[in-house]
Amino acid sequence: MAEKKKLQVFVSSTYIDLKEERQAAVQAILNADHIPAGMELFSAGDRTQMEVIKRWIDESDVFLLILGGRYGTVETSSQKSYTHLEYEYALEKGKALFAVVANQKSLEERIKTSKLGLQLMEQENQHKLKEFRKVVCSDKIVKFWSDSKDIELAILKTLSEFSRREELIGWIPGNQAVNTEELARLAKENSELREQVSNLSSQLANNRAIFNGLTYEELYQILNELKFDYDAYNSPVEEESHEILQQICVAFGDSQVSFLHCFWSMRNLFGIPDLPYDYYESFLLQDIIQFGLFTFERNSKPYKYEVEYMIKLSECGQNFLNCLIKDKKK
Repeated sequence: MAEKKKLQVFVSSTYIDLKEERQAAVQAILNADHIPAGMELFSAGDRTQMEVIKRWIDESDVFLLILGGRYGTVETSSQKSYTHLEYEYALEKGKALFAVVANQKSLEERIKTSKLGLQLMEQENQHKLKEFRKVVCSDKIVKFWSDSKDIELAILKTLSEFSRREELIGWIPGNQAVNTEELARLAKENSELREQVSNLSSQLANNRAIFNGLTYEELYQILNELKFDYDAYNSPVEEESHEILQQICVAFGDSQVSFLHCFWSMRNLFGIPDLPYDYYESFLLQDIIQFGLFTFERNSKPYKYEVEYMIKLSECGQNFLNCLIKDKKK
């Protein structure tokens, strides 16, 4: 069974005004089964702050910029903020990069309602912030946010797309020797991050139906936006499968086959206890496994199919399927 890539994501932002947004970003990265990294996770030690930042950007697969209403602390020699310098360095190194940018209306509302008030807006370097925002918004991969949920959705969707890019090796690269001390340290940091966001996840789960951090409507939207590429995947019964997917697509009232239609097409196969993983390995895409809809179990009768694992619906997947069936019966 192929392992899903774990991408290390460097999170860049101003700090005081975007604490909640950074926490939401970290939670979304963890929910997508990837690894967050940011300056609050480690100390600079004896080296300068920018040297440490550059090393972590170098070792990360993806660079995420969260841009709010502040330009940030200005570095003396360049007269640019650290956030601006981080963004430029990531561009220089050709990192996979995307940005989530606060829309102006939401910033104005936050000033009125937040205890921080005017601290949420840039006071000294408004011109520099305006120019930086203009550069960021010219990038192809940029999303605008009004609240933390917009940030979470943007991260989940974008990381799903990035995880399919072959040039992003992921963590830990299979062509490098394993550093056990580094593994232990990163595992500890990862555990601490999960503990930090667990309380927020529990609160959300108590208030509404949660599917790996998303509501039913949000997961439905994401799966339906991830379009199925026939050329990229091969099915054991290719022509028949494609025809079935097209029929489901039409029945759902959609114009293009998506991962949601793939999930629906498999619903009657999950109840077969010995259906092996490799029967539809290329059909049930690795891209939707990250949403926690499936689990892999060791086959109790490997001699029958000569495979070691079989795939089943997870508890999350069963709940989503139940909601989907109920929704389609309306």
